[in-house]
Amino acid sequence: MPKINIAYFTILFFLFSCYSKAQTENKAASTEETAKGSVFFNTNKADCITLPFGYPEISKRLTVDSVLPVIQNESKLKELNALQFEKAINKDLVLLPEEYDVVLPFSKTVNEKYDRIKIASRFLCSADHSLYFMAVYNTVRYEQPYIEKIYLVSTKRGKLIDMKRIYLNHQGEMGYANYTLFNIDKNHIISLQDYEFTESPFTLKPLQKYQILPSGKLARYYDHDGPYKNEEEQGMVKNHSKEGKWTESKPNGYLDLQKYPDFTDPYTYVEAEYKNGLPAGTWKFYKLLQKYNDETGEPLLNTRKKGPLIYTEMYKEGVLEKREFQ
Repeated sequence: MPKINIAYFTILFFLFSCYSKAQTENKAASTEETAKGSVFFNTNKADCITLPFGYPEISKRLTVDSVLPVIQNESKLKELNALQFEKAINKDLVLLPEEYDVVLPFSKTVNEKYDRIKIASRFLCSADHSLYFMAVYNTVRYEQPYIEKIYLVSTKRGKLIDMKRIYLNHQGEMGYANYTLFNIDKNHIISLQDYEFTESPFTLKPLQKYQILPSGKLARYYDHDGPYKNEEEQGMVKNHSKEGKWTESKPNGYLDLQKYPDFTDPYTYVEAEYKNGLPAGTWKFYKLLQKYNDETGEPLLNTRKKGPLIYTEMYKEGVLEKREFQ
């Protein structure tokens, strides 16, 4: 369950909050600039994108034959580039919270592998928030750089509130590939669909939806209120958001397997708590004990159970304040 790490949040918070307000009279090129000149934000409302935006009907594309034409659709790629990713960010000032949200071979840190990170001029207006698109370009895979990841960055009065990766086009080794497609509807509900092309050969992950809370935070969105349960999580949904006690069994991108060599995978069983859709109180992370199918290597869900406690996290108003290992 990857999260924004504290160092990353601190650096980007500095970048987004230390800007000059001296450009207001220049309406044709209304931007905000950081003290170090590394990040520019366009504040011209004329450049707000029109919703819906993204890849429509992704929830209905359930087969390889229906997915590949969408991924390879040149007109959609032109729409993404039409966001106008023109303002570069110094890569040494940006620490991204994760690489792909998936385990892949030959992984390198983002600052070693990429040298182009840009903010788009066109952005998403939502009440008193502005949400910007930040692209990470892969410059080593092909002769021409291409957008490998897009993050949606939520800001309020120039300060970073939250961010979420909404797009992925990762070309791996031996023909393996991982994709995330997104759609933002006219109600600002963000739908994300992950696809994996491996030796399986095709895996369709569950569609996930996110909403923009009044605070500017990005939180999971559920279509219906009441008890919720699937293969990974269960709890109560209130006002389309997680509320109260939840249990979650998911891969954990924060877990250092080198530090815990007896663990064969990064799965954890989490006792979590939410308030108005945001993490609250103390979260407890346990090792998730499970067996695997000998032929496919996939986890056997009916064998899952809680193992030893690994660490705890303390949250206040959705912000991680403390992490303690056992």
